[in-house]
Amino acid sequence: MSLFHANAGQAEIIRTVQKDQEHIEYVRTALSDVLLMLSQRHWFRYNALCKLIAEIMYHHYAILNNLQTLGEEYTGIIQVDANYVMLPNKALQLLAILLEYGGEHVVERVLTYLQTEIDRSEELLETVKDGLHKLIDTLRVVVPYIRGFHTSLFYINGGKYHISKRLTGINYVLIRNWLKEDHSIYGYKVLGYVTLTQLVLALTARYQQYRSQPIPKPKPVPGIRSPTAGRKQSSPGPSSQDARNCALCMDTTQDISVTQCGHLFCWQCILNWLDQRQICPICRETIKKTRVVRLQNFFSNNVGMD
Repeated sequence: MSLFHANAGQAEIIRTVQKDQEHIEYVRTALSDVLLMLSQRHWFRYNALCKLIAEIMYHHYAILNNLQTLGEEYTGIIQVDANYVMLPNKALQLLAILLEYGGEHVVERVLTYLQTEIDRSEELLETVKDGLHKLIDTLRVVVPYIRGFHTSLFYINGGKYHISKRLTGINYVLIRNWLKEDHSIYGYKVLGYVTLTQLVLALTARYQQYRSQPIPKPKPVPGIRSPTAGRKQSSPGPSSQDARNCALCMDTTQDISVTQCGHLFCWQCILNWLDQRQICPICRETIKKTRVVRLQNFFSNNVGMD
């Protein structure tokens, strides 16, 4: 018997996703704290993966044990197959989770790989290479908008909130169908049209910005050194180079910034750190993001004095 008449609405699905995200964030925070206790260097290098690991662990545990997620249990919905007849098999559910949380990363890696192979190819003409690079750059810009358009369609028509669910055909149905909130459908339709309009305007502005960009300068030919290449070899000694390394990423400091306690870091490194801990990574003094100052031409002045 088909359960299409009991399909979950936008309100139930969104509350499910929000509730799941709360529990995933709890797991992510715990993983991040454990990683920080092991090593600050490892924390900075791998902390971004904690969210991905937490999301996969959370959903895979529920799938492998034939359980609802805490969000699904909270709203009273379950997953069913494309025909609204039976529960989806575990392989399909696992594939949906991998696509949802790793799909965009895989697409980015594939596009980067294709660009590298195009640059290495000696058989393609330069005009062909330029055309392929423009195509890949366009795809890279469009990919984030696909999720936005899909979300707009969900607000308008309901159905599948995640693109991975649409690709795998997994649907949601309400266990207690009489609790379905039909009165909220029109509000979500308005939200969908507003979101869709915003995406169209943003995409139009992005296209106009792309058309107004100047023609980029030709890339240097591999194997030919630029006039400034020799300057990098005449750098100061190891002690001076070590002093220029960021204590968080252990690499040459980019966009050098200073904290109120006087320590220097990369601009993005220290901001990412302060998103998690409001203390200096070196002296452990309490600092704030609003007190971090981005220095200009700091290294260039030092190089001129060496």
